[in-house]
Amino acid sequence: MRKIIVFSLCLITGLIISQLLPGMLGDAFYPDFSTAVKFTLSVALAYIMINVGREFELDKKQWRSYSRDYYVAMMTAAFPWLFVAFYYMSLLPENLFWDWEAWKENLLLSRFAAPTSAGILFAMLAAVGLKSSWVYKKIQVLAIFDDLDTILLMIPLQIFMVGLHGELLIILVVVILLLVFGWKRLNAYRPASKVV
Repeated sequence: MRKIIVFSLCLITGLIISQLLPGMLGDAFYPDFSTAVKFTLSVALAYIMINVGREFELDKKQWRSYSRDYYVAMMTAAFPWLFVAFYYMSLLPENLFWDWEAWKENLLLSRFAAPTSAGILFAMLAAVGLKSSWVYKKIQVLAIFDDLDTILLMIPLQIFMVGLHGELLIILVVVILLLVFGWKRLNAYRPASKVV
């Protein structure tokens, strides 16, 4: 329980500091600081995602049984996204609420801003030592599917916004190749069991 309290306090402290720092550092130092923080954040997030993926196990023979899990993960990603998009649109002047160009901009922006709970819940359960519980394994599946859904939704959304350009076509091909590779290599690595 102590780890949960510490993790929660770190999240709250980070939120507060993120709101105060731009004003404290000023225009001279904040851009460089922001670049360093974004890079560090990307590395840390990549580490977390790779670790989640390394521990992910899926029974490929029963892939249809995961359809409900994917649906739940898709809804937990889509509802916050749509709520944030509506919130952003409500902040604009009233005449822009029905403007399709404003919606396209806000749909993409809100996809990045919308919270997902599965990843945080997943980390909190690991912190309290519930790594072997069925709830942890279920949330792990939901977290992976939530991230997969976000990736799969972002590509059509970007194509819809800017059209199918060469760069997006390359990204689409790379994502498809990585998904095929990941599916083929899923559960291919089995660590040797320890001999006592």
